[in-house]
Amino acid sequence: MVLNAQDLFLFMDKHDHQEGPVLDLPEVKWQLMSPSLWMNKPKEKCQLLAKTILADSPDILMMTEVGGVESLRNFARHLLNDEYEAYSLPSNSDRGIDLGYLVKKTLPFEVRLKTHTRHPLPMPAFYFSRDVLRMDLLQEGKPYALFLLVHIKSKLDLGKNDFEGRSRRVHEVNGLVDIYLALEKEFPHVPIFIGGDMNGIAGEVETEEEFKSIYERTDLKDVASMAGIPEEERFSYVYFTRGGNRFQQQIDYLFLSEKFADTIMREECYFPRYRNLEGFPLPIPKSYEKKSSLPSDHYPFLGTFKLP
Repeated sequence: MVLNAQDLFLFMDKHDHQEGPVLDLPEVKWQLMSPSLWMNKPKEKCQLLAKTILADSPDILMMTEVGGVESLRNFARHLLNDEYEAYSLPSNSDRGIDLGYLVKKTLPFEVRLKTHTRHPLPMPAFYFSRDVLRMDLLQEGKPYALFLLVHIKSKLDLGKNDFEGRSRRVHEVNGLVDIYLALEKEFPHVPIFIGGDMNGIAGEVETEEEFKSIYERTDLKDVASMAGIPEEERFSYVYFTRGGNRFQQQIDYLFLSEKFADTIMREECYFPRYRNLEGFPLPIPKSYEKKSSLPSDHYPFLGTFKLP
């Protein structure tokens, strides 16, 4: 599952265990658990995220916008029935929104992480805005599957010196492709999954300029497309214009080489939609206010694969 968890900060240093389980705390005390400058993600939104995850029970979650490994561990322990091991490394984010993996504890793999925070980009003195966080699943010391988790810079250009951040976005995508090609050369028979928040249209249709190198330099394809998900269902983000018009687009992706297309279990690939605490589906928001009540401003994507 690929999921932008939208500011998943969850610190519990000040929790007094005599007060009982953390999920019994009212929102005020939920917030008071944190000694951080960052507010904890609201309890109900954490519960709604967890309900969505547990409904599909993915083996691996590739998560963006998480408050480091401590937040991930707290989330997994208290909201995901302690079923997952958390993995994260500090990124270059100036907002503290890092990248992280949750891996089912029952999986028979050794896990190894590698950061690319100091991977040089062609743009002078620049690195990835966050990271390309690599995770290797190893069996008897040999790679079984490799993962590259990324959160490409947004189109915000606060300094007004790089329109829509295009130059930097181009370099970040090319840097990601360079890392993938080096891995593919070293491990030609191992599936390499690239997932995360691309902050733009990275599919084969109406591809934004910065993502074209994916298709020009690699054999990577969008899993949602390869799975045959109808276009009208293929969206992970809803946004509204100043006039209130709603648009839906896919900006969260999972990529895989075409040579592994036959591993995709197409009927079990989709974009899960959020449900309320009673389990009833929450409608796709028709206003910004309704959108802000969702547990995240992104919807997840679930890909299912039958690997050897």
